[in-house]
Amino acid sequence: MTRATKDFSYHEFAPKGAGKTWMPDSEYQKMLVDVLAENLQVLRNAFGFPLRITSGVRTLDDYNRLKAAGYNPSETSDHNYGVAVPTSGEKAKKFGPTYNFTAGAVDIVPIGSSVEHLFDVAVSITRAGKAHFGQVILEMSGKTQWVHLSNSYEYLFGKTTARFLGKAQFLTSDDGGKTYRTVA
Repeated sequence: MTRATKDFSYHEFAPKGAGKTWMPDSEYQKMLVDVLAENLQVLRNAFGFPLRITSGVRTLDDYNRLKAAGYNPSETSDHNYGVAVPTSGEKAKKFGPTYNFTAGAVDIVPIGSSVEHLFDVAVSITRAGKAHFGQVILEMSGKTQWVHLSNSYEYLFGKTTARFLGKAQFLTSDDGGKTYRTVA
């Protein structure tokens, strides 16, 4: 397996069902994975425990599978890694017929520690400027918990576009992404 960083391989970011030799589909997607992997490595080093990526790049099939399973994947999900996704309703009014600003994201769980502790460390190192995450979200659906991390919108798209996207940086959700609360 080809490594993205010391502790993360490209395959860990692959869509569900991809082979062990998966690599990003485009240079842009690879850049998004590389930037996120570098920040995940900073988090891994600060956290001190291994991290398991449970969801990285998503395809349209993944989006439909998650909806059918009762999750609430967004048309503007950063898991789409640069793939223009059709929008509807209010999102179509704001962004047009497709959303083109996906930054790259993963859902992760810690091995040997709590999800809450992982969230706290991710927020802390982001606030301290040691890692550059666009969003850090503590999520729960039923008894399942994970942390969602995305690349920095400002780093990828600039301040003006980041303001336009209007994504809150630190959030929690206890209903699988139906609703979110901002963390101060």
